[in-house]
Amino acid sequence: MITGPMLTRATTVFAGTAVGLVLLALVSAAPLPFNTSKAARLRLSWTARPQRIEICRTLSAEELAARPEHMRQRVECDGRFASYTLRVEMDDRAIGESIVRGGGLRHDRPIFLLRDYAVPPGVHRMRISFTRRERIETREEKEEEESAPSAVPDADTGLYAGRAAREVAERGRRDRAAIPPRLELDTTVTLAPREVALITFDPERKVFLLHTGGKRTP
Repeated sequence: MITGPMLTRATTVFAGTAVGLVLLALVSAAPLPFNTSKAARLRLSWTARPQRIEICRTLSAEELAARPEHMRQRVECDGRFASYTLRVEMDDRAIGESIVRGGGLRHDRPIFLLRDYAVPPGVHRMRISFTRRERIETREEKEEEESAPSAVPDADTGLYAGRAAREVAERGRRDRAAIPPRLELDTTVTLAPREVALITFDPERKVFLLHTGGKRTP
């Protein structure tokens, strides 16, 4: 048996559903807005590996002597991955600036970068810089630190024997694979209405590339 309250609820549900269907039909039939802008686009798109920055410390003779022989490691290093400042200028005016890091919780994954900017058609001076934010001590500073005499010859022993040479080789491999500490593209570009200028990174040559009108400019 259908009671008054049940009939009221059913009527309300039916009315609400009908109104929703009508609104959905109206929205579906409405013409989509068409972008009539004649602006060109500057698009940055590349993948690169961030540089690993290591802070190393030479252990004193006393610290080494206090450790078991098989645990002696003359140089201890702690590392993190670099972050970068991306700056985009058109005609000496900044149109974008941001901090870029590698993916993952520790930022040790590759950088996947995608940026898109509207640019008026015409001739423009374009400057794009990608600069590491962290400072790394110079080679002279490293040599001065590493020239400190050690009272324990051949300090890397036991489990760590030969580790120093292996770490040097590994750091060299990582540095060669990483994006350079600073990249810059400073050039003049002519853009037609609705044209897209694409900036990519060449990991072999370590340079930015400009692609416009089917052409590539190093």
